[in-house]
Amino acid sequence: MELKLQFGLILTSPLVRAQQTAEILQDVGLSPRLEESEDLAPDGSLEAWLVWYSKWQRSHPRSDLAIVGHQPDLGNWAEILVWGQAKDGLVLKKAGVIGLTIPETGPAIAHSCLFWLSPPKFLL
Repeated sequence: MELKLQFGLILTSPLVRAQQTAEILQDVGLSPRLEESEDLAPDGSLEAWLVWYSKWQRSHPRSDLAIVGHQPDLGNWAEILVWGQAKDGLVLKKAGVIGLTIPETGPAIAHSCLFWLSPPKFLL
């Protein structure tokens, strides 16, 4: 099954393993653009990333973003965006995928929608 995914940007942690994963995503054609973000490093700041995201969203309307980062940070971020707090309920394995819809206007925290959670075995 082909998913036919396309992203306006792949944003990655500056750590080597995350960059390698992001480069694989770019090599298979998921996005022509790849950028690094310190906010995606372990213990990065969700609040700082949300400021960046808000600016990016305004300049790239209707464009999807792929993020490559680390656990437990990305799982916790997803929970905060969906439920308003981290509950350790989303289990994201290495190379797993979480899909979120973040509101275009208004607060993102506790107002985002989870639409996809997949372990890597379903992507192979």
